Amino acid sequence: MTFRSITRFIFYLVFVSALLTSAQSKQWYVYEHSELAEEGLFDGDRFAVKAGSGYTYLFRLYGVDCPEIDKDNKAALKEQGKKFDKDESELVTWGEEASRFVREFLHKPFIVFTQKIKASGSGSKSCYYAIIINADGQRLDEALVEAGLARSYGRGAGWDEPFWGRIQADLPRRISAERFVRKLHTLQSKARRARIGVWQK
Repeated sequence: MTFRSITRFIFYLVFVSALLTSAQSKQWYVYEHSELAEEGLFDGDRFAVKAGSGYTYLFRLYGVDCPEIDKDNKAALKEQGKKFDKDESELVTWGEEASRFVREFLHKPFIVFTQKIKASGSGSKSCYYAIIINADGQRLDEALVEAGLARSYGRGAGWDEPFWGRIQADLPRRISAERFVRKLHTLQSKARRARIGVWQK
């Protein structure tokens, strides 16, 4: 490598490290007593939520990707078809199953944790990454993967100290975004081996 190449590489590492540190140090917002906004339920990993304050937000789960339910989103269906080894009609069916799962999983008021980091590809309304925990203290992202209704994919969440205060949350005191995603990948591997949900042959 040339000196210039090495310098660029070091700059890139510093830049990425700064981004990760910035994401981990951003303030966490906690929305208790949240409910699904029925008119805004898109699919298993992205949907509208009515917070206890009465304001409606659009959230996307950290670390997971559910099968697409929009038949017109050909690009996403094609990409997912390769990952899930399913054709478009099967993917849409499993995407609808993931939506039903979310409705049932969140049928009681739940808690949303978000740093209000914007997720891409969400249209005109701002969509934020979030961790969602149901009334029984279970994480939605993990539950979807364990049920074979999502794959480990995309951005993970990281933090280095508890941010949930008095709220009972079964979350580690500290975790990196990479470790967050790795755990989901482990759950995915188990579901795939057991041929659960979308991984059925």
